[in-house]
Amino acid sequence: MTNIVEGPAFRPEPLHVLIGQEDITIDSLDGAIGFIRSLRNDRLGRFAEMLLTQLESARIPQQKSDAWVAFATWTEACHLRNDAHHWSRAA
Repeated sequence: MTNIVEGPAFRPEPLHVLIGQEDITIDSLDGAIGFIRSLRNDRLGRFAEMLLTQLESARIPQQKSDAWVAFATWTEACHLRNDAHHWSRAA
């Protein structure tokens, strides 16, 4: 049996996505999962199956953080981000 020591709690920074004219705030992995599921009949949703699997299977804080980064990257790649200054924090 392996003991997994969890680090600090996972607290994602909210993302704002724009679908049509609707600005949606997503502030949790559950919210991200629901968002992707809501797109299941859309082309974007069909391209996000592996991302959905990663989000759903994240258990420990590091996995959750990695999944959130993957979701944020996906929303940016799909040109869905509507954060007013999200590039101001870019490296």
